[in-house]
Amino acid sequence: MPESFPPVVRIAHLSDVHLPPPLPVAAGDLMNKRALSLLSWHFNRRHHHLAALGDAVVADIAAHHPALIAMTGDLTNFGLIPEMEAGAAWLAGLPAPAVIVPGNHDRMTGLPWAKGLALWSPWMAPDEAHFPYVRRIGPVALIGVNSAVPSPPFMAYGRVGARQTARLAALLRRLRGSCRVVLIHHPPRTGLVPWRKSLLDSRAVTAALKAAGAELVLHGHSHDASASTVRGAGIPLIGSASASLDSSKPGRRAGWNALDIRREDEAWRIDLTRRVLRPAGDGLETLTQRSWLRPVS
Repeated sequence: MPESFPPVVRIAHLSDVHLPPPLPVAAGDLMNKRALSLLSWHFNRRHHHLAALGDAVVADIAAHHPALIAMTGDLTNFGLIPEMEAGAAWLAGLPAPAVIVPGNHDRMTGLPWAKGLALWSPWMAPDEAHFPYVRRIGPVALIGVNSAVPSPPFMAYGRVGARQTARLAALLRRLRGSCRVVLIHHPPRTGLVPWRKSLLDSRAVTAALKAAGAELVLHGHSHDASASTVRGAGIPLIGSASASLDSSKPGRRAGWNALDIRREDEAWRIDLTRRVLRPAGDGLETLTQRSWLRPVS
């Protein structure tokens, strides 16, 4: 008997919410890279990353009734324990089941997993050893990759590592026949962000994606609503604008990506609708729409 699929699986992709941090920050938490990041927040980012915009994005997502919300990192600013606690409450309050992968701001320092990111385990892997993790919804398999590593001051690079890359390739092979959607914070393609913010082992990750296959890769980090491909593989590579950023540039205004996935004969049809804040700030509007047909492997 042929397998029965839901007609459409809608995934809401958002990223880089940068929830307002709890202030003041304890002096003991500033004896590291966080001190510079706090200055950046105080003099720059707090004027552009606005909680009200993030709330408007979540309300718009709720109105579009996704089956699942995929968050590609940077829910916090400094990776502080109180921020992790606030992030867990935010994830629990979303209007649909959610998954997340950490971003560089969520792993700004070497805070032990058990004291920080473990609070988000219900929405991702229980610990670092279990990345990449898999969540299935109908015919769609979401694979969450952890690219977040502590980096020196003025750097925001990521790294997946050899063990995780090998596990990613094995999972992608095992999940053939599903619509495989990879979630990662740092884009696995050069040129989308400056070198200091890049994925250092992008070539190895790209080689794994090319060899094992995937239908779609979703990322954050760039704060740009971009659409490109994994080089040499033709896999759509979709970036999300920050969900809280006030910007005059349409591709960087606060927003999210609606992804409708359905099977059509021997292909996956993926329809992308970009929703962004209107210039006047009164709700969101559709910016662009795009579609792909990806053969079922």
